[in-house]
Amino acid sequence: MEGKKRQLIRWRASRWERKLLTALGTALSAELFFNVWAENFRISAAVVLYPVLLLTLMQDSRKPDTGVLTALTVLVVRCIIGVARGEELLFVAFQEYPGALFYLCYDCLLCLQVPNRYEASLATLWRSFWICDMLSNMEDLTLSRMALPDVQAIVTLVLLGLARSLLAACILWGMRRYQRLLMEEEHERRYQRLFLLTANLKNELYFLKKDAENIEGIMTRAYQLYEQLCAGDYPEPLRQLALSIARDVHEVKKDNLSIIRGIEGEVADAYNDETMRMSDLLHILQDTMRHILGERQNDVLLECRCESDFATAEHYRLMSVLKNLVMNAAEAIQSGKGAGMILVEERVVREQLVLTVRDTGPGISKRAMQNLFQVGYSTKFDPQTGNINRGVGLPAVRFLVEEMDGTIEVSSSEGEGACFQVTIPMDALRRGEA
Repeated sequence: MEGKKRQLIRWRASRWERKLLTALGTALSAELFFNVWAENFRISAAVVLYPVLLLTLMQDSRKPDTGVLTALTVLVVRCIIGVARGEELLFVAFQEYPGALFYLCYDCLLCLQVPNRYEASLATLWRSFWICDMLSNMEDLTLSRMALPDVQAIVTLVLLGLARSLLAACILWGMRRYQRLLMEEEHERRYQRLFLLTANLKNELYFLKKDAENIEGIMTRAYQLYEQLCAGDYPEPLRQLALSIARDVHEVKKDNLSIIRGIEGEVADAYNDETMRMSDLLHILQDTMRHILGERQNDVLLECRCESDFATAEHYRLMSVLKNLVMNAAEAIQSGKGAGMILVEERVVREQLVLTVRDTGPGISKRAMQNLFQVGYSTKFDPQTGNINRGVGLPAVRFLVEEMDGTIEVSSSEGEGACFQVTIPMDALRRGEA
């Protein structure tokens, strides 16, 4: 689906195409009308559509050139319709030109009142629409009757302009509201993607730092071996080999530290000053898992329950913990019956955050329980391909939980699913709060 979206080519109309579209749309909608007062004075749908088009398709307009094209198009369309009915061309043109000039007058007045249509408020636009409608209608009625309108006609035009301008303003408000909702939805999706990306990077960063400590120890021991070889009566090639190992490990250490600094630079300022409520975090978790599972989401049901909603700055670590546990549960269900349920519960008990992840999968064997949190151990083996998971998910969870002064416990029986319970002191979750 994403690939198809990328292949779509978005068409962007040029300025003249937008002008022509505005003119044609107005001319055609102008034929939906009824006559009042004078035979050739019309009240049409175009008077509501025209300002909407000027504020959407022609929002960048500063001159009444759209009004000129619209007036000509309206006149041409009406002349064609009149001639098709058997009327004389000059007679139709003379009869219809006041109505066509209405749109030119409207655009001229709008350009004078609203020079910058991007920044104009709806209240300003509504007042401008009202004034444009009233004055343009007076021009139309005056030329149609060949006389100035009386007081009753002016009052009617004022009320008619008020109604039509309000309708046009309401349509614009609805369109802007819809666009705002789309932007907010897109912003939320981007925020979730950035949040999850940052959480994953920070998760990997923990292990890179842990590896850096191990590399430092290996380099130290390799150099100590070199010094011991130098102190004893050992062959020179052997001493050089030990020194070469120490140098190579040192280069690996430098590369590792360079990667760590790069990742830290990317995630250091990403929402670090913000807190997130647990209800929002669980909502993101559900959306993420729905996206990851795709078509399989009907087979693996995820339910999240938030009993004690609170804000915390440790949302990255909590998301990494929950996502790893839920992913493991989903994979366990798919490797067993293929269908099941995952329940995530959050509550606070005596100043302790308790997170519970239960699944209805095949459970964990006694042998696997003993090595569950060992780095490199994995129960996920594919006998067809020979591939095995690298086994850092649950060790990562325990590492993250212990960094927050918490504990993790697991209980399971074969064939009855598994239950992981994470307990973290609330004081550890409040450290980053403002």
